[in-house]
Amino acid sequence: MNLKFLETFIWVARLGSFSLAAERLHTTQTAVSHRIATLERELGARLFERGSRDVRLTATGIDARERAERIVRLAADFRRRITNPNRLTGTVRIGVIDTVVYSWLPTLIERVRDTYPEVVLELSAAITPEISENLLNGELDLGLMNGPVEAPGLINRELCTFACRWVASPALEVPQGMLEIGDVARFPILSFPTASSRHVSMVAYFQRSGIEDIRLHTASLATLIRLTIDGVGLAAIPAVTVEREIASGSLRVLSVRTEFPAIPLYAMYLEIEDRPMPALIAEMAAECATEFCNARDPAIAW
Repeated sequence: MNLKFLETFIWVARLGSFSLAAERLHTTQTAVSHRIATLERELGARLFERGSRDVRLTATGIDARERAERIVRLAADFRRRITNPNRLTGTVRIGVIDTVVYSWLPTLIERVRDTYPEVVLELSAAITPEISENLLNGELDLGLMNGPVEAPGLINRELCTFACRWVASPALEVPQGMLEIGDVARFPILSFPTASSRHVSMVAYFQRSGIEDIRLHTASLATLIRLTIDGVGLAAIPAVTVEREIASGSLRVLSVRTEFPAIPLYAMYLEIEDRPMPALIAEMAAECATEFCNARDPAIAW
């Protein structure tokens, strides 16, 4: 039985459409239709009910989907475990959020280079919604970002979690001692870009305390750190990304009674049998993230 046909069956079942499955698999609708027809002929069973706009699994198809997913998953795992690393080649397109760039990404790059010398990494920094969209439309192979993200066929592998701490320049006259959210809101607030999940968390953080009128300025992580050091405002930043600044005294950690939500990081990729590298690099990312956290205070990285 052709694994490619089983994979096609799975994607048609997930998306409820031959045309959408064709887009996801980077092939034609005619090829998808042929694969499904061939599979049904080989099995002697009808897997889908065809409608004018969509397709639905038959009772047999529902049972077949679970078994097909198991077979394809085992085949992909077999390929990953047995293939000689030196035989793996090509380019892996990876979207990363800034928090990963500022933590364990350099270690991951070195490890991939040493383990898979013929594999090229094409990295692009972006926010989580943009990475998610590019994963689903096939423009990226792997995402290292906030999660989880629910979408058909998208694998979410948990990597680690980083605590966020409110920080400020010592030159900014922020009171010592325990602060309430209202005390924080009196200062300009520096936040991640507007469309990011972290920005949404920032707005919700203040709204839960009934605070709507805040001076909120948005920027990338690198710019946030620079502006905070320069005393432009306060920022809730993953503590692991400003360790040197805190140690040198460029930033001080504020005591705020209500903690800002931590950032859970995930590796995400589409489960496609003949593309083993995203899963292999996701596994490697989990190892790098664990090692990074184990070398730090468990209160800020776990």
